[in-house]
Amino acid sequence: MATVEVLVMAAVLGVAAALARSAPPPPSGAVPSALEDVLGYDLAGPPTPARLLLDWRWDWLLGTGAVVLAVVYLLAVRRLRRRGDAWPVGRSASWLLGCLAVVLATSSGLGRYAQSQFSLHMIEHMTLGMVAPILFVLGAPTTLALRALPVSRAGVPGAREALVAVLNGRIARMMTHPLVVLPLFIGSFYAVYFTGLFDAMMDNHFGHLVMNVHFLVVGYLYYWVIIGIDPAPRRLTPVVKLALLIAAIPFHAFFGLALMNSHSALATGYYQSLDLPWAPNLVADQQLGGGVAWGATELPMLIVLIALVAQWARADDREARRDDRRRDADGDVELHSYNAMLAGLARRSSAAAAGGGVAVAERPRTSPTGHAPDPRSPDGASPAPPGPDPSQQS
Repeated sequence: MATVEVLVMAAVLGVAAALARSAPPPPSGAVPSALEDVLGYDLAGPPTPARLLLDWRWDWLLGTGAVVLAVVYLLAVRRLRRRGDAWPVGRSASWLLGCLAVVLATSSGLGRYAQSQFSLHMIEHMTLGMVAPILFVLGAPTTLALRALPVSRAGVPGAREALVAVLNGRIARMMTHPLVVLPLFIGSFYAVYFTGLFDAMMDNHFGHLVMNVHFLVVGYLYYWVIIGIDPAPRRLTPVVKLALLIAAIPFHAFFGLALMNSHSALATGYYQSLDLPWAPNLVADQQLGGGVAWGATELPMLIVLIALVAQWARADDREARRDDRRRDADGDVELHSYNAMLAGLARRSSAAAAGGGVAVAERPRTSPTGHAPDPRSPDGASPAPPGPDPSQQS
């Protein structure tokens, strides 16, 4: 029933978003502009920092979804604290910043102008595909849900059991496999922009919405595998995670350089239909978007690298503390056995010395003459064999 309700709510939000994006009927005698015909709304002028920040147009799907996610997260944290359990403030701050990034990318002036210029669209894409997923992953939403949701006591699986089943399911294991998530994350850039998908998606609002959701979900999967705090279907070593991170860097750089060196504009028909007076050169604007794609990957990758190294160090520290607790629990059997062996060797050596013999572990040395060494001799050499008494010689 909960799944059906979520699907119904998503359908209602989708219809509401489509109706909100559709252009209202113009008043009698007024002719809609080209922007209103294509975008469904008008633009006040060229994009300026003030307009990109203050000229809002609410996205009823992604913007509302981000607000709902923030509220649900805070309610779960409050439930834990009322129960007496602690929750790191940094995780809450990371999750809320991720929700804010989604709202700014889709509902602020950036989201309003993103459908009119390729360079602004690329800023929105990088925010949804790289910045917001990193913040969401560091917020550890699955761990919070597993701790906040109640355990089913009536024998009927509840929301917590359903979440555990999804995490242990075959689909989750397949989607988090390194050979799946890495090509999916990298290939999305090339499949969308270097094929006809970008032209088809930019022609209508639904395609633009699908593209934004796709980059958000794929980015979350990729960073979940690398720096995810939540339990994952697969446990990867830090070396494999670092390899996944490094492997994506040259592909991102090549993607940005390819756009910077392009000589033909993408979605030419769509952008020409807007007829923007402040962006007459579509190729130059696309090259600027390529520079954004090339330069915007450095800071997110640096954040991910720092988080990965910090998690690696904490994992080593936890492993060391776990070993110490294991030694304390079993009384350090290995150390006691080793000490017992040394004590036994010392007792055998003492017993041999007290009996006037040689230690068992030491073979008696012989002199060149074949006799055993005399312990009374300073150098351990054997005394000379007795010769005839001179007084008895004739």
